[in-house]
Amino acid sequence: MSADSSAVAQTVVQLMSQVQRRLGHEVAVEDVDGTRTLTIDQLIEASNRLANAFLGLGLKPGGRVAWVSQNHIEYVILEFALLKAGLVKVPLNNRFAPNELRRCVDLAEVGLVVADPSSAEVLDGVLEGSEVHRVVIGARDGWTPFDRLVAGGAPASVQVATGPDDYYHIRFSSGSTGKPKGIPITHRGARAAILGNTWVMSTSAPTASPRTLQVAPLVYAGGWSVLPTLLCGGTNVIMSKFDPERMLDVIVNRGITWMFAVPTMLRRLAEVDGLDRLRTSSLGCLMLAGEPAALPALEVLTQYTDAMINCWGQTEAPASTTLLTRAEMRDSTLWSSIGRPVPGVEFGIYTDGAVLDRPEPGVDGELAIRTPSVAPTLLGGEAEHSDRTLPDGWWRTSDLGRFDEQGRIFIVGRASEAIITGGTNIQPVEIERALEQHPMVREAVVVGVPDAKWGETPAAYVHVDAIWSDLSKDLDGVLRENLAGFKRPGHIYVSTDPIPRASKASKIARGDIKRLVRSWVADVTVVPRNVTKLEK
Repeated sequence: MSADSSAVAQTVVQLMSQVQRRLGHEVAVEDVDGTRTLTIDQLIEASNRLANAFLGLGLKPGGRVAWVSQNHIEYVILEFALLKAGLVKVPLNNRFAPNELRRCVDLAEVGLVVADPSSAEVLDGVLEGSEVHRVVIGARDGWTPFDRLVAGGAPASVQVATGPDDYYHIRFSSGSTGKPKGIPITHRGARAAILGNTWVMSTSAPTASPRTLQVAPLVYAGGWSVLPTLLCGGTNVIMSKFDPERMLDVIVNRGITWMFAVPTMLRRLAEVDGLDRLRTSSLGCLMLAGEPAALPALEVLTQYTDAMINCWGQTEAPASTTLLTRAEMRDSTLWSSIGRPVPGVEFGIYTDGAVLDRPEPGVDGELAIRTPSVAPTLLGGEAEHSDRTLPDGWWRTSDLGRFDEQGRIFIVGRASEAIITGGTNIQPVEIERALEQHPMVREAVVVGVPDAKWGETPAAYVHVDAIWSDLSKDLDGVLRENLAGFKRPGHIYVSTDPIPRASKASKIARGDIKRLVRSWVADVTVVPRNVTKLEK
C-alpha cells in the first residue's frame, strides 16, 4: 500500500472506526419491514469475518471487488469488510448489458464479484473462463453463498494498512462516449465527499439518530449517504428497488427522516395518491441531485412537504458539492439552481483558458471545481482526464453555468451537448424546460440531429400524459412563447410511455437517446409504434 497507518486520519477507514465506537446495541441497518436488522456489534463481527474470508481467498490489499446487485443489507457489510481488508469497491449497475459488464470487470481488474441471483445469471457468461471469485446473495450453482463466506471467516479484528492515495472505489459512467469508463476515487477524496454529504444532510434536518431510506441505487449516488447516516448515529433502511407507492408508505410508517432521490423518482412520487400523508411524516431532508430539477413534480410535492433540497455532484467529483437549502427551495424561481458550494469545495468559471475564481454574476462559462474528491485518473478515458485537468487543482466539469448575485450556481447546459445550428450554439436544457412548462408534459429530452440546411437541428423526445387532437398545436404554442425560432425543435416525437433509461431510477443516458432519435430521423420506418412524430 502507498502509506503507513499514520495517515489513517485521511482515509475512510477513520470514519469507519468512528462508527464502530457507537453503542453496540444501536441498529446500523435494517430492511424496510424491520424484519431483518444489524446492530453495530453485529455489523462489526460480520464485516470482520468477511474481511478475513476475503484475505483467506488470496485477495491482496488493493484488489478489486465488484458489487452487481439491487440494494441489500449485505452492501453495508461489504462496505466495512472492504475497508478492513484494504480492498477496492467496484459498484456496477445490475442493468448493464453483458458486454458492458465485461468491459467494467476487465478495466477494473476485478478479482471477486458479489451479486444477487438475477445478476449472477448474466455474470456467468461474462465471467466464463476467468478466475474471478463468485459470491451470491442467496444461492446459485457454482457460486459461494454470501452468508456462508461470512460464517466461515474468522471473527478476529483485522485492519490492513490503507493510505489516503489508495483507491476507495472505482465507479463506472459512460458519459458522452457510450462506453463505460472507470472513475477511481481515493480515500482522501472519498473522505471529503462523505463528510460533505454528512454536512448537507445533518444541517438540512438536524436529528440525533436519523433514519435514512436507501431506495436510490447504492451503486450510484445513493451509496454516499450510508456512512453519513452511521456517523450521525442513525440507521440505514434498505429498500431493494424503487416503487413510488411503497416508498411513500415506508417514509410515513417507518419514521424516515433523510433520503436521496433522483428526479425520476420525484416525478413518479408526485403521481401517487395520498401525498397529504407527507405532512405528518418525519421527513426532513429529501436530497435531489442528478438532472435539472423536475419542475412539474416539485410543483406538486411542495404542497405537501418542505423537506426538499437540491445538490450537485459528479461521479468524477462526488458527492454533494453544492446545496440549495430547504428555505431556498420554497422559492420556485430558484428550483433550477444547484445552490452554493459546501465547505471545502470551490467553484469557478473556466473561460478563455483560465479559471475565474470570483466570476461576475450572470457570466456564462464552463464550471470548474476544486475539491479533494476529484478522480486522479479515468480508466479507459485517460485522454479525457488530461483534457479536463487544469493547473492549481481545478477540474473542468463539462457543465456550463453561471452565478447569481448571492453566489448561487445555475446549470445552463453541458459543453458536450451543445447543438450547433447555423453556427449558433443551443443548450438542450433550455428547450427541455420550455416543453416541460406544458402541464401534460412529464419529461422532455432534446438532442442534436443532422440537418442538411443548418448542419444540426434540435430533436425532442417527449413523454406526455396522453395524445390529444391539438397536441402539436399546443406544444408549438409553448415553444413559440418561450424560445426564439432557431431554438425550436425541427423534430418532435411524443409517447405516453416513459423515456427509456438504462436503469428505471437513473438519469437519462443522453448518448443512447441521441443515437435512438437520430435513427428515427434517418429512417421513419424504424420509429416504434408507441412513439408518434408530430407534424409541423
